Amino acid sequence: MGLTRGEVHPELKPTGVLALRPTLGRNARCPCDSGRKYKRCCYEREEKLRRQLRPVVAPAWLLNSNGKLHQFEKYAYQVFDLPALLASQTDSRRSPEIPTGDVVNSLFHSALLRIPSLNALEGDLKESDFQKLIGFEPTAEAKPFSADVVANVLDKLHLPGLKGAVKQVIQKAERNKVFREGSYGSLRCVAIDGWEPFASYDRHCPDCLVRRLKKKTATGETEEVEQYYHHYVVALLLGPVVDVVLAVEPVLNEEARTDTVGEHADHEGELTAAHRLLNFLHKTYGSFIDAMIVDALYANGPWMSRLDDYGYGGFIVLKKENNEPLKEALALMQNKPPCEVYDDPASKEHIEFWAEDDIETLDTYPGKIRVIRAVITRPEQEPTTWCLAIVGQRARRVSRRTALKIIRSRWHIENTGFNQWMQYWKLGHVYRHTANAILAVLLIWMLAFNLLQLFVYRRLKRPRRPKDPTDTIRHIVETMLREIATLPEPLPWRVLWDSS
Repeated sequence: MGLTRGEVHPELKPTGVLALRPTLGRNARCPCDSGRKYKRCCYEREEKLRRQLRPVVAPAWLLNSNGKLHQFEKYAYQVFDLPALLASQTDSRRSPEIPTGDVVNSLFHSALLRIPSLNALEGDLKESDFQKLIGFEPTAEAKPFSADVVANVLDKLHLPGLKGAVKQVIQKAERNKVFREGSYGSLRCVAIDGWEPFASYDRHCPDCLVRRLKKKTATGETEEVEQYYHHYVVALLLGPVVDVVLAVEPVLNEEARTDTVGEHADHEGELTAAHRLLNFLHKTYGSFIDAMIVDALYANGPWMSRLDDYGYGGFIVLKKENNEPLKEALALMQNKPPCEVYDDPASKEHIEFWAEDDIETLDTYPGKIRVIRAVITRPEQEPTTWCLAIVGQRARRVSRRTALKIIRSRWHIENTGFNQWMQYWKLGHVYRHTANAILAVLLIWMLAFNLLQLFVYRRLKRPRRPKDPTDTIRHIVETMLREIATLPEPLPWRVLWDSS
């Protein structure tokens, strides 16, 4: 039986703190000592109780507001239990005076509102409006904590907790059927690609990767200098409307990695990190994922074999005509007419397809490979050619048009992901230059990115603009920034934490 607004639930303590235990992972052992998994024991009862309590705990002005910032906070709280996700984060500080959840909350809202640096965040922490946003009573010019505290927390923040928060958002969205509509050929496809958000000739840390580049001096002479950078491999779940990050994995340098396997003498290389990322994706998401979309770097037998081992399909860009399997496929396609010709009325594209379905020329891959070649001609433009390899039984059965749509959707990770994060999310700036801090920032920012994507495209049901998919979200964020000043009182984060 539900509660009416204003009615106090019997499990609500007089102090306003709820007698519910913190939210647990669905596969965790149930604390009631039944020996069963939480999801098969007390989960449904406690989740129902939480749903009943949330409208009582949250203030009426938040629940009834039409403001975008208020709506986002309500959506993140009621649907994804954001307060519990933030409150559950921990770090290795000894007897901290400032709770980890408060600092992570400030970082989450820095990501949401695209605050560009720790110095800028320290300035906002002095502002009464921002203090109310993160749950503090407004005290002008008196910070609840300093940028030094934030930097210390970033250095010592436990990364598994942040990865778990990202995972919980994805799992909750899946239970809410977010990803069951609009998939590509009934396949859930994940784009994997390498990303270098920043590089420097001066600033560096022990975990930086190093390369030598030629650079002109002030006198015009050329000298070889060292450049320091960090490289990550990102997994982005693709959709025609909603794209969300599943995981981020760093490329480790020689000192940081624990094994001797690697593509380079000084660091392990993108492929090695991608294999580790693939292991994590399979362990974390399992059969929720159907196929991986990757560029030509991954056109090799070991990668294809690992996909087969995990039951994943693969869509792989092919570029080098002298390398298998493209070499064999092109030889078989030579002098043959296209097997399909299609005129797309929406894009005005004329597409010619060639396909070979049973290529077996890779010594390092025992399975069969399907190779598709598509030549695309647009009015008054030169033709462009796409070549791709497809592995995996389900993936190899998709139509040629769907396969082309899937491989072209890999650009979402460039446009919706990397370009947007650099241009608007300010991730080209190093907030704190330690390996733990950088990855912590990326994970917090990815959590905010995912929730904002789900809010804009699922809760608000805004159409995605095909020419620039970042326009809609940018407008929403600008509206949120203006609405911080409309908060009538501090958001009750501590009460919401205790109610989760």
